[in-house]
Amino acid sequence: MVKKNVLTQGKKANADRLALEGRLEEAQALYASVNKADPTDVEALVKQCVTLRRLGRYDEAERCGKRAVLLAPKLAFAQHGLAAVLQCQGRVTEAIAGYRLAIQLKPDFADAHYLLGNALLAVGQYVEAVPSLRRAIELRGNFFEALSDLGAALLALGRVDEAPEILERALALRPNSAEVLSNLANLAEMGGKPEDALALYRRALELNPDTVDVMGKLAEFLERTGHTDDAAAMAARGLKISPMHPLLNLASARLERREGKYAAAAQRLEALLANGAQDANGEVHLLLGQLHDRLEQSDKVLPCLMAGKQRAAQATDPEGRAAARFLQKIDAYHGRFGPASRGAEIVDAGVVGQSPVFLIGFPRSGTTLLEQVLDSHPRLQTLEEKPMMAAVEQALQAIVGSDTNAPVTLDDGQVARLRAVYWEEARKHIELRPGALLVDKLPLNIIRVPLIWRVFPEARFILALRHPCDVTLSCLMQNFGVNDAMAGFVSLEGIAQIYAKVMGGWLENAGRLPLHWQRIRYEDLITNFEAETRALLEFLGVGWDDAVLEHTRHAQQRGIINTPSYHQVTQPIYQHARYRWKRYAKDFEPLLPVLQPFIEAFGYA
Repeated sequence: MVKKNVLTQGKKANADRLALEGRLEEAQALYASVNKADPTDVEALVKQCVTLRRLGRYDEAERCGKRAVLLAPKLAFAQHGLAAVLQCQGRVTEAIAGYRLAIQLKPDFADAHYLLGNALLAVGQYVEAVPSLRRAIELRGNFFEALSDLGAALLALGRVDEAPEILERALALRPNSAEVLSNLANLAEMGGKPEDALALYRRALELNPDTVDVMGKLAEFLERTGHTDDAAAMAARGLKISPMHPLLNLASARLERREGKYAAAAQRLEALLANGAQDANGEVHLLLGQLHDRLEQSDKVLPCLMAGKQRAAQATDPEGRAAARFLQKIDAYHGRFGPASRGAEIVDAGVVGQSPVFLIGFPRSGTTLLEQVLDSHPRLQTLEEKPMMAAVEQALQAIVGSDTNAPVTLDDGQVARLRAVYWEEARKHIELRPGALLVDKLPLNIIRVPLIWRVFPEARFILALRHPCDVTLSCLMQNFGVNDAMAGFVSLEGIAQIYAKVMGGWLENAGRLPLHWQRIRYEDLITNFEAETRALLEFLGVGWDDAVLEHTRHAQQRGIINTPSYHQVTQPIYQHARYRWKRYAKDFEPLLPVLQPFIEAFGYA
């Protein structure tokens, strides 16, 4: 018996050595011989399972894994080995359960924590993936795979302040990693550095020429930045290698949409889903819903949009906490500047000086189109969706703490400090042009109007409006990315409730504060462009310039436009989205009691 055990251990040791050397077929044969001699050798079964998985022989690997789990259900390595096979087979939900069980059995199992995070990332559960990946790194230190995945998860969650350090740690371990380089490219893109992003994507691809994930990300980047020919070539190159790759097909579908090939794009995405593609963040379903809308296949639109929104919510806000935070934020503003503060004397700030223009409105009200028009004027400079007022908020908190009336009665010195914070933050994002009037475009700054007025009492506001029902529908169609405000945009009902809260606050503030503002309705702009634009430019005091008539060409030349409207604003003005909601009138019937007051208030009755 001793001799047999020694022989068995020798075979397993040799198999281990062969596996480390990459001689997987030889290793698997030795493990199989051990298992044939002793079917109860769990260690050999688990190692054979792992080797067969590495060879891509998943059915055989699953059988070995299941035998190992049957023999030793409380062995963490057995549960982990089977779960890894299930993940390779696309059975990610089963794999996640297996990794969790392995961690219960062995809490310090770094590989199990990593693969759990990896599986959660694969199905778009980014929030849940982060702690698993962090734990894997805590247990193993320089764990490249976990660092790389953690960087990707943080990017997906919009946590751009945390992602760079993690990605740089990963890059230091593997400087030629295509995945890390492409994630750094994505980070550069999010930071408004398209040249840096392109260089990183190209470097990743040069080092790893056949990496379809990088091809997919690069194709999407090229499409977003208007390099459509290059995007098409990159997508075609990648699809030859991986015909059902999600990102490559998404890029191709968006290119087909640009060309008006809506049916072809829809067929492409339907085939992708039929083939079992994971739509982790809902992008496939949302784009498919938009295409069905363009094809006037109205019965297919809302189910696609809802499926997409549910996937996006599961990925970024599975417990609804972010959505709740945004609603609380609106209430907090109302508490500081609304009825609760009316008993305090409103002291007008004496500080006067340079003030930006604030372009506000509910998302999808035409703010991006307006921003492109205004940016084409030589005397105007726009800054797209940057956190200047968020920085002012933080500075305000440091000044007033929890005093709800303090913002109303800020003194001149405090106001001056807050103005300085604003301009300091602006200079981080743009080189301010001497003599140009800055237009700060961030639609949901509309909830910050009282604070903006306190800091910039002479500021002008442009209120972008669109029919409330069209706004609600359009918000359902878009994947806005990760932020508290958009987390609640998961249903028509939810969007309508947020709209009522946001725009109700505007009506109240506009009625009681001495604001300098002018409204412009999307419907009026697209049907009578020159007259509406002339009136707006007169309000801003800059006068007419024919350059605004070339706003489409100007938008095409700008590169990255960091909003869901990037495609629309680089095209000539179109009419098809005007009163689009009427095609879904039955679905809007339950919402009309909520939206009707605003339909009337904004002149749409």
